[in-house]
Amino acid sequence: MDKIAEIIKNIDKYVLGETDEEFVCISEDDNQIVAVAMLKQAELHLDILSRDFDPDIYDNQEFFDVIEDLALLSRHSRIRILLHNTRKVAQRGHLIFYLGKRLGSLIQFRCIAEIHMHIPDTFMLVDGIGVMHRPHSDTLAATVSFQDRPKTKKLLQLFNKIWEDSEPDPELRYIVI
Repeated sequence: MDKIAEIIKNIDKYVLGETDEEFVCISEDDNQIVAVAMLKQAELHLDILSRDFDPDIYDNQEFFDVIEDLALLSRHSRIRILLHNTRKVAQRGHLIFYLGKRLGSLIQFRCIAEIHMHIPDTFMLVDGIGVMHRPHSDTLAATVSFQDRPKTKKLLQLFNKIWEDSEPDPELRYIVI
């Protein structure tokens, strides 16, 4: 069995904030499994930067369930999603959009401002410590760590800058599902 298959098989042994082993996911299924496993352990924050909200990773019932759990876990929960192409995502539909519409301000969406459209990265940051990072959006190869404060801090600073420069997108307020 190859290394990634072994990791995926034992993903429940990876603990957010404790397991510092870094690995790379390549397939849709592996990315999806790891994203759900990491988010299940979230206590407060989720930040996602994506081109088109990666339907092969984030648009499924299991991810929907764990993001809903996080949103309802605490009044201090914060879920922010930055997208390059909100129109494409809104037209295609997405389970998390439906959830965002239902939960109102608990899940916030913004469209990336024009000045940041050149950024090729996509990433998911969980509680400021866990990270799934794809430096190039044209591949599913994601570097993953359940504990990498320096990298997460750097990406969170980038995310916050992009968030501040962006505004809520009207496309995302009136989504018809």
